[in-house]
Amino acid sequence: MDKKSLTLLVLILLASALLGSSVLTRGHFWGDDFAAYIMQAESIIGGSMDEFVTENSFTVTQSAHQIGPAAYPWGFPLMLIPAYMLFGLSPLALKLPGLITYLGFLVVFYFLMKRRFTPTLSLLAVSLFAFNPELLRFLDNILSDIPFLFLSTLTLLLADLHTHEMQPKLRRTLAILTGIAIFVAFFVRTQGLILLGSLLLFEGFRTLTNKKQRRQIVTDALLIVVIFLVLWSLSLIVFPGGQSSYFALYSGFNFDNLSSSIVSYSQLFGQFFIDLPAHELVFGIYSILFLIGLVARFKSDLLYIIYALLYLIVVWTWPEWQGYRFLFPILPLFIYFSIQGVLFILSKIPKKNERLGKVYVYTFIIWIVAFFLYISTSNAYNNVRNGRTINGPFDPVSIETYEFIKAETPAESVIVFFKPRALRLMTDRASLAITECERILLGDYLALSKKVGENLQIPPERIDECGLPLERIFQNRRFVVYQILKE
Repeated sequence: MDKKSLTLLVLILLASALLGSSVLTRGHFWGDDFAAYIMQAESIIGGSMDEFVTENSFTVTQSAHQIGPAAYPWGFPLMLIPAYMLFGLSPLALKLPGLITYLGFLVVFYFLMKRRFTPTLSLLAVSLFAFNPELLRFLDNILSDIPFLFLSTLTLLLADLHTHEMQPKLRRTLAILTGIAIFVAFFVRTQGLILLGSLLLFEGFRTLTNKKQRRQIVTDALLIVVIFLVLWSLSLIVFPGGQSSYFALYSGFNFDNLSSSIVSYSQLFGQFFIDLPAHELVFGIYSILFLIGLVARFKSDLLYIIYALLYLIVVWTWPEWQGYRFLFPILPLFIYFSIQGVLFILSKIPKKNERLGKVYVYTFIIWIVAFFLYISTSNAYNNVRNGRTINGPFDPVSIETYEFIKAETPAESVIVFFKPRALRLMTDRASLAITECERILLGDYLALSKKVGENLQIPPERIDECGLPLERIFQNRRFVVYQILKE
């Protein structure tokens, strides 16, 4: 790597780090996946992992519908531990692992691009992510999506290096590192198994087309699988299960929804450009370039294509809508094949016009990067100027409610609340999300939000219709808490 490219990459990373850290708030969006991750980190520190799985199983299985697995993979909770031990339950600090792994992703993505493109084009591709307003905004979440983006991209880079390496010793080393990377990705998100499946399918195709290296290919594939299985077995000894409950979520899958899911997620790739003027046009241009690049590089980049396809199949068939974040791991491939599409077109134009074509392409990308940088800088400035606003479950009104529940309800109480894992994190009380009148009686107390309507709760203005024996014991401007009177 030449000194100029290294300097520019470092500057891009520093600018992205500054913007990323500046968009972090002292609160969190409502949604309580983050709470489960934090409680898992707490359980590792306190040696109470089995107890967490038991308690969380009660919450996710007895709520109105299964809101998540009994336990997420333990990799991301492990990442949270240093920040938690240093700063406690600080949303701002607990978002740092996401920021750090995003910077790691940018580095890995650069080297992935540089294997196919010039340093200049690789730096421009990295800049599309480094300053992307939507992705930087997402750093304000305590979730495993960004760490998995880093690990999945790292795995693809290592697998690509391994595939093209000719020296036996280095090739075996890369196979071992690939196996380790696949396990770590799986240890952070269950979708990491897609990486293993993609690689094995890719190696299967290679054995059919490369008879001379068939033995070596099979041996290396077995080495990768063995490394993965050994590490997985060790993790099962140390950490309790719970991830298997993911498969129960598939009971809600319906083939009738498959076509709409495919269309919706395909359109969602446009979210990458949502902050641009004429973003739909820009997305359309990139989509065409992506398809051209996909066809042009089908044989050369078969591993990437297999991974993207298998990953999309999982996303399309997932029963619940997960939104843009589920596409993060294949966004790098979307940009990669788009650039390949550009290069394919440039290779077909007359040589005398090729230089002018490159100028147009680089200008277009630089315009996008500049606009991204402007929007992200504005977002960062406004957030810092507003004191990194405390929002969601960490704001003063919510804290007041938690403090009342902790002080005025017995420790063994069950609280009915629309975000049960967040409530358990904040109050150390068992909690359920219930939307049926008769099942509310499973709880001892009922806490309702005045602002979220029918989001996993019966709204406060309609709770009297249930005819339940309720006594209001607390109220502030956002929440009302009832005791459920038992005979």
